Amino acid sequence: MFTPAFRRFVWAGCALFAAAGTPACTLFGAVGEGMVEGGGTLAAKTRDEHPGPQRFDIAVPSKGYAYLGLFTGDKHRFNMGFNEKGLFLARSTSGSLPRKERLALPRFFKHRLSATDWIMQHYASVDEVLAHREVFVEPVNYLLADRTKIAVVEVMPGGQTTVRITEHGTAAHTNHFIEPESEALNQNIGSSSARRLERIRELLAAADKPLKIADMAAMTRDRHDGPVRSIWRTGTKPDGIQTLAAIAVSLPSSGNPSLNLTWRTDPNNSRAMDSLVCSVAPEDFKMGTAAFRQKCSAVEDDH
Repeated sequence: MFTPAFRRFVWAGCALFAAAGTPACTLFGAVGEGMVEGGGTLAAKTRDEHPGPQRFDIAVPSKGYAYLGLFTGDKHRFNMGFNEKGLFLARSTSGSLPRKERLALPRFFKHRLSATDWIMQHYASVDEVLAHREVFVEPVNYLLADRTKIAVVEVMPGGQTTVRITEHGTAAHTNHFIEPESEALNQNIGSSSARRLERIRELLAAADKPLKIADMAAMTRDRHDGPVRSIWRTGTKPDGIQTLAAIAVSLPSSGNPSLNLTWRTDPNNSRAMDSLVCSVAPEDFKMGTAAFRQKCSAVEDDH
């Protein structure tokens, strides 16, 4: 699949730089009758990073689809969530490539939009995203989901991709290449990435079926393997990599999606957490962030 020159480029970079302090996220989902209660799809992610600004928001562009979820960094980039058409997106770093090499590679940026924002605004389904693979530029791993399928996409240096579609079953990914076409590019598979992948697969396999959104949310909180190798990572120092947010989403065969999102509101306080747990109607995307949060809070109070 890869030319000798391409392999020499990758391995030269890998020989020079070691991946250290790599952001580490866990992506997973389930789809199909018998796997998901009532059918449809469940998708989830834990966001592991150095503490920094992040917040829940609803984006309503002048053109394109509205979308909601977690937005991060000083530039307020979309990180994980779904749009009004029911397309879910989350992604993780390809941490088995050296950081310096990753940052030197091209990134998707069009009309002031990152790849995540572009996908949310322009595409209504997994199939639509996969029909526009020009959005896959920087080396990351995507979990895309709609009501009928999950796609895990690995983006390699140069924009080449692997795509694994699941229409009945479970899917998971962490921070290293796992497909036959891509695994040779791994220079340094972190012990955390390897163990988190094993652990989430164990949890998905062992869980009673059909799964519910609450089951997925519970899996994001798993601390089975300590502060660094767990799915929910507490880290070993206050400014080190740790879990800052977790999302679980239900995209049912029919009816409204459901959201379960927890995130840290203060980078310097690990106990400063907020959450939203509620269904999301089509009109909610246009009601504004404050009004939506008030609606969700009222639903939580009723329960």
